[in-house]
Amino acid sequence: MKHSLIQVKGLAWNISKERSSLRVLTTLQMYFTIGIVLMLLSLSVSASTLPGYYPDKFPATGTINRIDIKRGEIVLNDSLLKISNNAKVHNLNTEFSTVQTLRSRMNIGFSVTSINGKPLVTEIWVLPNNYFHNRYTE
Repeated sequence: MKHSLIQVKGLAWNISKERSSLRVLTTLQMYFTIGIVLMLLSLSVSASTLPGYYPDKFPATGTINRIDIKRGEIVLNDSLLKISNNAKVHNLNTEFSTVQTLRSRMNIGFSVTSINGKPLVTEIWVLPNNYFHNRYTE
């Protein structure tokens, strides 16, 4: 009889220990979830906060479909435009960059000048991937 009583007490102790472990696990899951939510919120805030060297509004915005630097061409929102060899490029990490850093599917703000009646892209600001590109368009 004593033996089974010890087993029952031992079983009760193990159950209590497992409940305590479950509480700790649940608490850790809660903190992990809160951490993920805070991280996602900070990403959305950083996506809408652009560097100080970016303008408040862009003359135009779009998504790069294709870029051919050798030909001086860029396709934005399915429209073929010429891009200046001296185009100023700004990205989120550095104020001045080069056209060689531009890639398909990038969201950009850009400035266009007319040369001989043809549009020429003269300045580009790379936008975050999740940036709603019509937000600041004039």
